[in-house]
Amino acid sequence: MAGAAAAAGGRAVWDRNQPPPPDGARSSWAQQGEDIVLWHVLHHLLEIKQPTFMDVGAADPIKGNNTYLLYYTGSRGVVVEPNPTFAAALRARRPGDKVVEAGIGVTDAAEADYYEIKGNPLLNTFSPEQVEYLQKGRTESVVERVVKMPLLNINKVIREQLGKAPDLLSTDIEGLDYAILQTLDWSQFRPAAICAEGVSMFKNGTDSKITAYLRSQDYIVRGGSTVNTIYVDTRRIDA
Repeated sequence: MAGAAAAAGGRAVWDRNQPPPPDGARSSWAQQGEDIVLWHVLHHLLEIKQPTFMDVGAADPIKGNNTYLLYYTGSRGVVVEPNPTFAAALRARRPGDKVVEAGIGVTDAAEADYYEIKGNPLLNTFSPEQVEYLQKGRTESVVERVVKMPLLNINKVIREQLGKAPDLLSTDIEGLDYAILQTLDWSQFRPAAICAEGVSMFKNGTDSKITAYLRSQDYIVRGGSTVNTIYVDTRRIDA
């Protein structure tokens, strides 16, 4: 990254030795610019001056991260990450955030198998179905090892770490986003915006499971990319 986001909505500060960016250029650390969309959703559409966030499956504190731009521009929140290496990096690079080194569970189980994927820790998962998907067409196992990791309920984490609903809930949980969203207590912890891994609809025009479920909770799609979809609480916007 040639520059760093400044406080004015991700405005870039560039190295003088590099060619100047075009007018209106922005720096992004997310996979496909989702962090810029989220910044504008929270600050401009929803008019939240200093948004809070909960980032489930945060992984690297900066690279490919949906909430680093918010952190860089003054927001703070809770980052949940079961991978010890990533959790340590999050504590080091984002000392203003609260780091929870655990997974988010969808049952009452206190722990679960955590599959570490060979060569790509960003694909580590608690989902055996996701492992099966990654294994398709491969003869050698994609799993480096399986370890037990603690699981926490998402509502318990929000209650203990934030005390109220985050303005943004970002989930990147390799196949478990839908299941975890279903465990959220919407009456107590209703985020203003949600960024969830997955497309909003399929090529036949059918809503994805996450989109259909969030529509039933009065959320609407207001952005995203080929890998993530951004939803906004319709009760918080005029149109």
